[in-house]
Amino acid sequence: MYDPELSDGDPIGEPFTSLPSVAEIQAYAAGIGHDRPERLFLAYPALEASMSSGDFDGVARLVDDLRPFRESDFAVSNLIVPMVMTQFARSSAFRGDLDALVEQANEILALPTASNSAQVVMLTEALLCYAAGQRSNRGEVERLSRNVLAVASGRANYMAVGSCLLVTWSFSAIGQVQRAAALLIAASGGPEMPRIKIWDQSFGYDLLVTAALRRNDLVGALEWATLAEPLSTVPVATAAVERTLSRIADAMGEHEDAAARAKASALLDERSGAKLEGLRDRVLYASALASGGERELAIATLADIAAQADRLGATSVRKLAAREWRTLSRDAPRADGGFASLSDREREIAVLVAEGHTNRSIGSTLFLSERTVQTHLSRILSVLGLPSRTAIPAALGVGASDAEYPALTARQDEIARLVAKGLSNARIAGELGISVKTVENHLAGIFTRWQVSSRTAVANLYVARNRASA
Repeated sequence: MYDPELSDGDPIGEPFTSLPSVAEIQAYAAGIGHDRPERLFLAYPALEASMSSGDFDGVARLVDDLRPFRESDFAVSNLIVPMVMTQFARSSAFRGDLDALVEQANEILALPTASNSAQVVMLTEALLCYAAGQRSNRGEVERLSRNVLAVASGRANYMAVGSCLLVTWSFSAIGQVQRAAALLIAASGGPEMPRIKIWDQSFGYDLLVTAALRRNDLVGALEWATLAEPLSTVPVATAAVERTLSRIADAMGEHEDAAARAKASALLDERSGAKLEGLRDRVLYASALASGGERELAIATLADIAAQADRLGATSVRKLAAREWRTLSRDAPRADGGFASLSDREREIAVLVAEGHTNRSIGSTLFLSERTVQTHLSRILSVLGLPSRTAIPAALGVGASDAEYPALTARQDEIARLVAKGLSNARIAGELGISVKTVENHLAGIFTRWQVSSRTAVANLYVARNRASA
């Protein structure tokens, strides 16, 4: 049997495409006594097959069947028990049951065998990171993602890649779409994503299309959609592909087709029990309705989505629905002409800088050293003719459209504007006739209000806020 603890260098994906069905495994297990440990080893491939087919109820039944083993001497000393439990926690994540997910993850971390396995801890913290993302807890996402990526770096096994995917969806949930897209490509093995299963590939292409459209890169979005479309023949991927094609249709002005595809995606996700994805589909549906002139229906739909997200405790979805109306008429971001002169890696780093990330954070996401990131950044500033990294958000027009914008004081707003122009604290002080210390104090206040920790993040939110209000 595939052992995730012993397979750091193994490729991912193909070994899991030929698993026996849940029914076949259960039929075989029926001949094994309930007190035999072999049933535990049969559980893992059965759970994997259930997750791959979206059968969350099947996951719950399998876990219930294993409860008699939980306190046995065999269970206490064997890693298979926490591995089985992580599958159950994953199913809670995809069902949108965030309270159950957190409870199950903490239960795993309390097991002696789990705490002795760096990879089990990595996967469990990735699950907690996912829950934090859905609840818009940026601080927890940053803390947990650092832990996960530190362990995952250099590994290409199933658990490492799966953990990176959970962190990817966490970044996306808090509005860091460019960072999520960069991590997805780095972790999954490239544009064709050979290291991940078809279901995850379909989610991945939807994210890459979203990131490209945020950069006003319709050509790139169409290329990703072309790779996604063949996956629609696989039932578990159909909903995500329909969602992807809905985004493309809306971007091309085909709003009726966009609404129909988003509605179809929502129905498929709701039937499978993927509640959070179903709500995101409906946000997309409302956006297409509004773009097509059906504003009243769009508003009513968004209000209902926000109410349902509240009941699930999915703060990120509620905020997405609440803000969507404000962003529907937003102008497309402009791209600086020099952007085309950058290499693929430089463009990747530029949009991550524009999204407000530090060199360390970018290096962690792309599995590069900070020094390498800084080398690329120096060339980016030179090519774009910008004075500092804080001017990149305005130059590229890349804003964090999923972020909150608490009101600033008049002076703070003035300073945020000058930061977005790329001015240093000393130049801002000179322009406003105040001391550098006063500028620093105002910046600290902006950091607190907007929950950021860098000047570039301030510039990013300032650009995004002004574009949304326009």
